[in-house]
Amino acid sequence: MVQGGLAHRAVIVCIAIVILANGALLLAGCALLQTPTPRPTPVVPPETPVPSPTTAPTVAAAVSTPIDPSAPVTLTLWLPPEMALGDEPPAEAVSRLNQTFMAENPQVKLDVIPKAAYGPGGLVHLLLATQPVVPARMPDIVVFDTSELHRLVDSDILIPLDELLPEAVWDDLFPFALEAVTVSENRLAVPFGANIVFLAYNSAMVEAPPRTWDEVIAARATYLFPAGQGDGSAADAFLLLYFAQGGSLEGSERPELNTGLVANVLRKYLAAMDNGVVPGMVRTMGTLEDCWALYIAGEAGMSLAGSLQYQRDRAILKRTRYAQVPTIDGKPITLARSWAWGVVAQDPFRQEIAGRYVASAVGPKHLPAWSSASFHLPTRRSILRLAIEDREYRAFLHEQLQNARPYPNLRGYSHIQEAVLRAIQDVLDGVATPERAAITAAAMILPLR
Repeated sequence: MVQGGLAHRAVIVCIAIVILANGALLLAGCALLQTPTPRPTPVVPPETPVPSPTTAPTVAAAVSTPIDPSAPVTLTLWLPPEMALGDEPPAEAVSRLNQTFMAENPQVKLDVIPKAAYGPGGLVHLLLATQPVVPARMPDIVVFDTSELHRLVDSDILIPLDELLPEAVWDDLFPFALEAVTVSENRLAVPFGANIVFLAYNSAMVEAPPRTWDEVIAARATYLFPAGQGDGSAADAFLLLYFAQGGSLEGSERPELNTGLVANVLRKYLAAMDNGVVPGMVRTMGTLEDCWALYIAGEAGMSLAGSLQYQRDRAILKRTRYAQVPTIDGKPITLARSWAWGVVAQDPFRQEIAGRYVASAVGPKHLPAWSSASFHLPTRRSILRLAIEDREYRAFLHEQLQNARPYPNLRGYSHIQEAVLRAIQDVLDGVATPERAAITAAAMILPLR
């Protein structure tokens, strides 16, 4: 009986085990057929952002990607015609620079495209017109007149060159050249050629060159300078005397003229003309070339001259000497108009190569030859020694360049030139007194900002 009960309980236990096993299998099968419930996405608190795991590697790779020195690249250069076309010495000097650079960098090709220096189809105008429409057509390197730098700055076209060129290049520039291209402590271009103004005089007619305008008025020789409508040289010559007195064109909110200083210069002009030292024909001379042509023809004993004209014709000048521009109080000063290399390329790889090209262009191997061929003065002290052989003339130029003021780089400068020219003409024509003409000129530029 006991054994029968045990057997009966064993049967029951076995049946229960079988039922439980089948139930487990059934549950497992159902679980396989169910759609898994998505796990909730954890919410990251705003104050503890979690960076994307792919962001940092991407940036690091872009910054640290090495430049492949063998990768082929074509740099596009926009240059003024005298540097890009024909077989004239300045263009040949640039051609030699390009050939040397490509030989030293065989992966690089240079595509030189000539562009007009100024005007609607000029370098700066085309840069401003091309950038917003077809940026892919922009050049990598450009040459431009630094007086137009403000237009390029407004459109953020130029790449700062501080890190692309050796510090020795910046340290070697004359002060005016560095000032001409520095904006908010960024050096946006590298000036390489400049023209300055000084006094040229016939040593057979003038024993000692005048340093002040009182000495000009007392001189017996005729003095020429531009005072008529032309390329702006009349206003530039006038403003040089204005600057020498401490005058400025920059007001607190807009351009301005100091009427007292303007009237002072106008009085000197009028006195020199009344004394017969300045002939009435200066009223028709609008450029330095106009004055120079009459001077070398023997029509005057003294003339305001550009360094370009003097160096171009120096071989035929037998008695012509040079001196600083006569100023109101004899203070030495000159105005330097310069051209500069700028980098437009946006890609770091192309920027690095463009920087090497510009460094070569302003270096001792190529810049002296271009300066001599183009009759421009180098903007680097060390290059001046290589470009000008005459020690006396070189010492004079060094002093002039050291004291030079950069050509005005102001919005609306052409309007200032018009106002100054009108003041000059009104006084020399007897239409207005120096004081009235100065007030009118100052009023004319008030709307400028």
